[in-house]
Amino acid sequence: MPFHFAILGLGNIARKFAEDLALIPDATLVAVGSRSLERAQAFAADFGAEHAAGSYEATFDGPRVDAVYVASPHVSHKELTLLCLQRGIPVICEKPLGLNLAEVEAMVAAARKQKVYLMEALWTRFLPSTLKLKEMIDTGIIGEVQSIRSDFGFRANDLHLALGEPSSAPAEAPNRNRILDPRLGGGALLDIGIYPQFLAQFLLGEPEEIHATARLSPQGVDLDTHVSCRHTGGKLSHNYSTVLGRTKTEALIIGSEASLHWHPRWHEPSSFSLLRGKNDPPENFYFDYEGANGYRYEAEAVMADVQAGRTENEYWSLDHSLALHRTLTAIREQIGVVYPGESRSDS
Repeated sequence: MPFHFAILGLGNIARKFAEDLALIPDATLVAVGSRSLERAQAFAADFGAEHAAGSYEATFDGPRVDAVYVASPHVSHKELTLLCLQRGIPVICEKPLGLNLAEVEAMVAAARKQKVYLMEALWTRFLPSTLKLKEMIDTGIIGEVQSIRSDFGFRANDLHLALGEPSSAPAEAPNRNRILDPRLGGGALLDIGIYPQFLAQFLLGEPEEIHATARLSPQGVDLDTHVSCRHTGGKLSHNYSTVLGRTKTEALIIGSEASLHWHPRWHEPSSFSLLRGKNDPPENFYFDYEGANGYRYEAEAVMADVQAGRTENEYWSLDHSLALHRTLTAIREQIGVVYPGESRSDS
């Protein structure tokens, strides 16, 4: 039987997800919702969705929905996820799951209380390259992981506005780029810094010590963020995220016997290398996503979970999300990023 998806929030990431759904034989996009009916109708026409709604609530007035992909800006993730959970509809919510730990805790509590499926859409966790890399680490091919270094950076559009003086770019002024807008949960950390921190905790666990520094815009979002963590056994991770300019976006995992180099862009890699001795050539591993953007794998995981009656995913559980957001919230406290409507205790 076809598996029916709906999408709430119809930006660029939603288009990539919809493109990948079309590659899954049993997946069908049946409904899309936006605050703009015109936008919803155009999106539905592009991807063959049966139902287009000009409000998020009206998205569910159409055909049966088996799972919803929440792809709205960060600030509405909690609201839209709870909207779906209250209707008993499984949710895959784009990362970050919530703006802060308090939001994530509320979302997880609601999902568990109602016994409805919820997963944070950390798509990198489900890529074939990630599965292979984790398999190699688990078999001990690099020995014990000792440290991890990773980065993620690009130059944001309209960056000149964020770098202006406070008087020329006040916090209440419209900002054309959500990544630079505090009202939309902008900043490097939650948008792209989440990937390097995910990698650190994926392989080393939740940190015992966190040291973070950042450069903030006059509007109060982080433009350039460095995070160093000490994990169990004294193992270290360092990551760097920035919207000031492009970086290599690569990762190095150092083991006691060998290392793994995740090639650019490591969060969506088509290859990585095993680095052994000083004089040994790299052993390269390549992956073909067969025309996919990379989102099909998380969608397939949701389908398998929901069809099996599971309420969480084994690879990326709600406890994993809680641990990640404890760290992200602690980082924000250190660097001083507080979004409108939050208190410092929230951030």
